[in-house]
Amino acid sequence: MNLKVLLVFLALSLITIFALAYVLLTSRGSSSQPPHCPSISHGTQAWTHPGQGQLFADLSPEELTAVMRFLTQQLGPGLVDAAQAQPSDNCIFSVELQLPPKAAALAHLDRGSPPPAREALAIVFFGRQAQPNVSELVVGPLPRPSYLRDVTVERHGGPLPYHRRPLLPSEYFHMWKHLKEVELPKAPVFLASVFNYNGSTLVPTHANPRGLRSGDRATWIALNHNISGVGFFLHPVGLELLLDHRALDPAQWAVQQVFYLGRYYADLGQLEWEYKSGRLEVVKVPLPLPNGASSLRSRVPPGPLPLQFSPQGSQYSVQGNLVASSLWTFTFGHGVFSGMRIFDVRFKGERVAYEVSVQECVSIYGADSPKTMMIRYLDSSYGLGRHSQSLVRGVDCPYQSAMVDIHVLVGKGVVQLRPGAVCVFEEAQGLPFRRHYNHLASHFYGGLVSSALVVRSISSVGNYDYIWDFVFYPNGALEGRVHATGYVNTAFLSGGEESLLFGNRVGDRVLGAVHTHAFHFKLDLDVAGLKNWVVAEDVVFKPVAAPWSPEYQLQRPQLTRQVLGREDLATFSLGSPLPRYLYLASNQTNAWGHQRGYRIQIHSPPGLHLPLESDMEKALSWGRYQLAVTQRKEKESQSSSIYYQNDIWASSVAFADFINNETLLGEDLVAWVTASFLHIPHAEDIPNTVTVGNRVGFLLQPYNFFDEDPSIYSPGSVFFEKDCTSLWCRAVHGTMNQKTTLVLLALAVITIFALVCVLLAGRGGDGGESSQPPHCPSISHGTQAWTHPGQGQLFADLSPEELTAVMRFLTQQLGPGLVDAAQAQPSDNCIFSVELQLPPKAAALAHLDRGSPPPAREALAIVFFGRQAQPNVSELVVGPLPRPSYLRDVTVERHGGPLPYHRRPVLFREYLDIDQMIFRRMLPQAAGLLHHCCFYKREGHHLVTMTTAPRGLRSGDRTTWFGLYYNISGSGIFLHPVGLELLVDHKALDPDHWTIRKVFFQGRYYESLAQLEEKFEGGLVNVVLIPDNGTGGSWSLKSQVPRGQAPPLQFHPQGPRFTVQGSQVASSLWTFSFGLGAFSGLRIFDIRFQGERLAYEISLQEALTVYGGNTPAAMLTRYLDGSFGMGKYSTPLIRGVDCPYLATYVDWHFLLESQVPKTIHDAFCVFEQNQGLPLRRHHSEFYSHYFGGLTETVLVVRSVSTLLNYDYLWDVLFHPNGAIEVKVHATGYISSAFLFGAARRYGNQVGEHTLGTVHTHSAHFKVDLDVGGLENWVWAEDMDFVPMAVPWSPEHQLQKLQVTRKLLETEEQAAFPLRDVPPRYLYLASNHTNKWGHPRGYRIQMLSFSGEPLPQNSSMERAFSWGRYQLAVTQRKEEEPSSTSIYNQNDPWTPTVDFAAFINNETLAGEDLVAWVTAGFLHIPHSEDIPNTVTVGNGVGFFLRPYNFFDQDPSLDSADSIYFRGGQDAGACEVNPLACLPKTAACAPDLPAFTHRGFSHN
Repeated sequence: MNLKVLLVFLALSLITIFALAYVLLTSRGSSSQPPHCPSISHGTQAWTHPGQGQLFADLSPEELTAVMRFLTQQLGPGLVDAAQAQPSDNCIFSVELQLPPKAAALAHLDRGSPPPAREALAIVFFGRQAQPNVSELVVGPLPRPSYLRDVTVERHGGPLPYHRRPLLPSEYFHMWKHLKEVELPKAPVFLASVFNYNGSTLVPTHANPRGLRSGDRATWIALNHNISGVGFFLHPVGLELLLDHRALDPAQWAVQQVFYLGRYYADLGQLEWEYKSGRLEVVKVPLPLPNGASSLRSRVPPGPLPLQFSPQGSQYSVQGNLVASSLWTFTFGHGVFSGMRIFDVRFKGERVAYEVSVQECVSIYGADSPKTMMIRYLDSSYGLGRHSQSLVRGVDCPYQSAMVDIHVLVGKGVVQLRPGAVCVFEEAQGLPFRRHYNHLASHFYGGLVSSALVVRSISSVGNYDYIWDFVFYPNGALEGRVHATGYVNTAFLSGGEESLLFGNRVGDRVLGAVHTHAFHFKLDLDVAGLKNWVVAEDVVFKPVAAPWSPEYQLQRPQLTRQVLGREDLATFSLGSPLPRYLYLASNQTNAWGHQRGYRIQIHSPPGLHLPLESDMEKALSWGRYQLAVTQRKEKESQSSSIYYQNDIWASSVAFADFINNETLLGEDLVAWVTASFLHIPHAEDIPNTVTVGNRVGFLLQPYNFFDEDPSIYSPGSVFFEKDCTSLWCRAVHGTMNQKTTLVLLALAVITIFALVCVLLAGRGGDGGESSQPPHCPSISHGTQAWTHPGQGQLFADLSPEELTAVMRFLTQQLGPGLVDAAQAQPSDNCIFSVELQLPPKAAALAHLDRGSPPPAREALAIVFFGRQAQPNVSELVVGPLPRPSYLRDVTVERHGGPLPYHRRPVLFREYLDIDQMIFRRMLPQAAGLLHHCCFYKREGHHLVTMTTAPRGLRSGDRTTWFGLYYNISGSGIFLHPVGLELLVDHKALDPDHWTIRKVFFQGRYYESLAQLEEKFEGGLVNVVLIPDNGTGGSWSLKSQVPRGQAPPLQFHPQGPRFTVQGSQVASSLWTFSFGLGAFSGLRIFDIRFQGERLAYEISLQEALTVYGGNTPAAMLTRYLDGSFGMGKYSTPLIRGVDCPYLATYVDWHFLLESQVPKTIHDAFCVFEQNQGLPLRRHHSEFYSHYFGGLTETVLVVRSVSTLLNYDYLWDVLFHPNGAIEVKVHATGYISSAFLFGAARRYGNQVGEHTLGTVHTHSAHFKVDLDVGGLENWVWAEDMDFVPMAVPWSPEHQLQKLQVTRKLLETEEQAAFPLRDVPPRYLYLASNHTNKWGHPRGYRIQMLSFSGEPLPQNSSMERAFSWGRYQLAVTQRKEEEPSSTSIYNQNDPWTPTVDFAAFINNETLAGEDLVAWVTAGFLHIPHSEDIPNTVTVGNGVGFFLRPYNFFDQDPSLDSADSIYFRGGQDAGACEVNPLACLPKTAACAPDLPAFTHRGFSHN
């Protein structure tokens, strides 16, 4: 069959397709509704599980029942059901899985040995014995047990004293019964008169530990008002009782002390007597209102929210406790006490971790009332798994999650079901996992949308709800994270100002008590096997003479590497800095000779631990360390114990004992991670603490574990090249050969078959109405009814018409000598740029707030005057727009004098002229060598240059090192250095006078290319041949596998909930203006929440990367990206990868290096993202049963800047509680250098001859907050432990947690160097107060892993002196508009702007203030950065969070709130709006066609 015949068949097939399509469309008439998305059962996916069997699965109801039956037989008739047991009874407290020994488990999993016996661990209380005790019994084999084994002595070194036992529910019941029936009747008049007590309106909350010394069982109990459906935790009445309940007979229990309003009494009888006799000062506490501030009931009618759906079904399966996707497999489970845990975690079939589990959760409180000052809650004693409750679909987890039941047996003699207590889902994260938009040498885009597999449970332990997530990413990274929400713990505000040492007033006589949260995790990593090592890497700056000019010195970043060979070397105290890279490594190596490793990155602010001198500290000794690595031992399986809570003074085994100087070299290792934060409750914690900013955890990232980023094999990768927006166009660009024709013919046949199937399916049934869903409303973003504030066009970027008008006016004013910047020589006059000149703040606010006329709209033009006798750069203000009539030279006003010409940014034409010189004049001088090493052809285009900066070694220089790289179409040039670097002197105004001053080739320096060629011809140059094919597909962003299922998408069932009008965005909560500075990038103005301005400006200022290496280009590079233009190099955003598919996209117009305006299409996106977790929630099981929660949705503005190799995602997120989050993610290509000599001191090898060079990333932001007005103050708050004698027992001492507060009065006091620990709470506050008397404030919370700052003795450091500080607050001044200058890049030795000069000891009290924030991280490139760095783990930024700014959490007024009570039908629409979703969201999203309107830069 020849080609002609095949083409005939193909033509016939195409005709058939068109005919079938026509029939299909016309036969459906007006019903163009789409089909439902596939609903794929989570148990029927085809992914293959590894052979874990049921090794790690929690016990089934049948197994739990069998164990109970067996124990009842073995332990005799004296057993009592724990639900009814008295302390003097024998009862089975709990039964759960006994984990198998690791060696036996691995023998079965990896070598096919028989599985270890499946066993249960039972905890039994023996209260009826002569010596009451607690015993731990192992029962097996399951499912038919035949033996039990007492392991108490083996595990704990002896019998467990009975007073250490956790409290049974029956003991709590008897404690409250004793108080109600015996103690409270002693003060009937007092209780009724002061608290309106009627027998049911008070409930107890308990402190822990229970006493002051080992053997005690005496508990402080506070009484709180209880109204059904309301959080009683927020309603203390001021009365607290110390109940001694150690006796086995409840009849012998007694109250030992009573506390009321700051005084102690012997008992309630004394209190009653003093009250009746008029000697007692009282505060009457009314009953709380059912719909008051503490209620989670919705305040407004429900509204629609964005939802996530999977167009082609789920990409994972859940079978029992096993989860599998195409990449990951693992088993999940619940320890009854320790909570969430996962086992046998494998990525692409290779085990990464044997166990990752929660160990303990501790909170330590401070107050001046005894109950709260005593609290050290160890939540495992209560049971993190035991208190995992049913998750609410659509709030606690995305609506389409797979929900899994768990079964527990604890505190009762029967199995308890927790329906839907675990959810598994794929999380659409709303940003790219990796992306690069290439506009150098070749034009292409490659990206992968970020989605992750998540398993979640939530523990509601008393007042707090902890959300436990394990997150699995497509590059082999694994994240563990915990969010805190729920109610804060409160105390009655009995004192005056001294009570505020322990928190903030959050209600009428209610103190939100200061406390710490600390979470401990066990990470049993098996990195390419059981034998692992611990390696720490960091960076230091070392001075080095510039090899090409030894009289000058550089500060060069260099790696330090250390193998931590003993346990004591691998423990890092809570306050000490961690090595920035710490990883567990195998003795196996990857393709480039590096040990295969997994890095541990901890996401946690500096915590605070109980002082070592505390007699309670040993039980919590894991809290001393943010990270500790130990040998794995079966006898050291847990870092905590449920028995510590009730005997915290005599812990039998303490975690600190695990660290005993043993070797870590080639051992099976466990990393123990502490993640923690401090919480000073404030008004916005009422009714619930929100998850925003209250998240901590860790990230495990492959570090040279693979040879390349494994996500390049993700089927969701997107790639296209210039003039080719689909796979089809590339397929047909070449000559159509027979093979291509056969492929197309096959596709045509498949298409015909599919169309026939659809046609038949559509005509099935009874011919009635189609059951297919309608399209969701497609609401124009410009037609929403939200009202914008009257900002007008104050902050809008210049329109094309305005830009054109300015250019026309300047051309008239500056005369005929102007040359188009696109063609300008250095000796010409040209207009470099035109952009918006921001108005003075005073004039802008006069217009916005007081109705004054708007300030004149003006433009700022930068003009290069190269044709003058003294060439210079001038800055000219032009106005008023849109019809300019004046210009004003502001150069001297802004910069103190004329701007030297050598500081000007490099024009694109200058780069072209340099390339012309290199490729036409210079490279032919070394043609022989280049042909030999690099396949050089004189007229070829397979070599390209890449610039470095700064340009020289001293002020006045304009000499630039250019590296040469292979230009491989569709692949980033940045990974293909050939080892040739050229130092070009281009200071002369005439390009004919430019020269090459120095040549570097593969490790050696030469005076010229001619000298290099001469030495090569003489055989004196050792040449490494560099292949020009990219050495394989891993360099390319092209998809390596066939396209798979679509990732999850988000859509708006009832249309979007925000509007975009020009540069203004409005939702029901937020309004603001956005724009792009041509050089500084994304900026937001006039940010208002519920109509009140919070910030005048939040803007990016600068992005800095400082590189290290042993080639001249690498060792010199300090890129200041503002000089290149973070707005100028913004790129079009790709729908569905760079932003959610249904985001609103906005163009940007600019005038740079041109005489006419240009447009970057889709330069911004605005969208609302459902975050897939609650903003706040509480599941109440105490005294009243209810659930209240709110899904977290955020409004996001994004732009992306591609600056040479790196792509920076700039996000501003607006949360529904008034918080603002600013974040930057780095992705794109790393910068690389030729590998030679001691190159590995400066990075990792990532290719055969390629070094990924170490570097730091830093971004600087301006935050002009106006908190309750222009006059603000800076406050710093922190916490400390203070020793004190126990008021009710002075012979004992207690470490009391309290707040420290300091007003920072000068700029020096409010400047915090990069490596220092800042105050944990730092906020700007007004002189106005909230309802509770606290200054209205906004807290600045930084999320950063900043690298080492450049030493101040570097000659360049002043050009980016902002990098010295993680945070600095200064007076706002119009003459200090920016922390940097575009002229600093090319003359860092004499910087035009030195930020450090802003900090000059001026007062901050009652001034208009600006906070300057630095966010950054150190990057040591590794093999997984090939082809692109991923965004996971490379995101930093900061939060702005309300701190007593409101009277309560403003998200209470959200239409997305959910609330229902026990006894209500949560499946009814009128009770729970989420129950309506199957109906209200039964529409198919109306997806616009994918478009890409061309690459922006040439």
